[in-house]
Amino acid sequence: MMRGLWLRTLALCCALLIGLSATAAERSNEYLLGAGDVVKISVYDHPDLMVEAQLTQAGEISFPLLGTIRLAGMSFSQAEAHVASLLHKGGFVNKPSINVLITQYRSQRVAVLGEVSNPGRYALDSASTVIDALALAGGVNPNGGDLVVLTRGNERHEYSLAALLARDGSAQAVSVQAGDVLYVPRSAQVYVYGEVNRPGSFRLERNMTVMQAISVAGGYNVRASQKGLQVNRTKPDGSTELLEVKPTDLLRPNDVVFVREALF
Repeated sequence: MMRGLWLRTLALCCALLIGLSATAAERSNEYLLGAGDVVKISVYDHPDLMVEAQLTQAGEISFPLLGTIRLAGMSFSQAEAHVASLLHKGGFVNKPSINVLITQYRSQRVAVLGEVSNPGRYALDSASTVIDALALAGGVNPNGGDLVVLTRGNERHEYSLAALLARDGSAQAVSVQAGDVLYVPRSAQVYVYGEVNRPGSFRLERNMTVMQAISVAGGYNVRASQKGLQVNRTKPDGSTELLEVKPTDLLRPNDVVFVREALF
């Protein structure tokens, strides 16, 4: 009876220690093993104990002499210490030296969607940030906007690409987790038509003026009047208003710039 109590107490202490170490690993942003990951475990000077296996949905593998052991939620170093402890306490190996390698990353995946070069689901092989995940997807394409939307469960967060990429030491390092969805929306557009060389839709750059929009549309053509510029602007209620504007006025998303024909 006393032996059974001692074993239960030991098991409880081990579980608490593993839980505390897993929490420490999460805080230090170490990669944590999860269901689907394929690991290769070797024991120095004991080739018969080498095993390569995929973690089950319960986060477990079958290991020689030990049977089923749980590794999910542990970092590499924690998994090594855990296996070594079990082998030593079981009297199977004296002072075991364990090496744990991951051969296939499958548990930690994020989805990257929207205006990126290669939308899809990507496996994270280490602690990663929003910028790391965007890089895996080939980066933001030319149609991408300046925001990144991160969805995590029922939470939704928006981040500025400029803030994430700042080089003055103020850059935000926003971590991503398994199951996160990143979405890069299309950039805001402005439209230029009338007497310009290349009428069409164009990316709205930060603080873009009417004259800058006309410039990206190829500038005035020979029939254009440089006076009386007009912008059709959509109001919050969905209606539009026609505004007389100056070349230096700032544009808003979905503004439509109209360049009139000169009257001779």
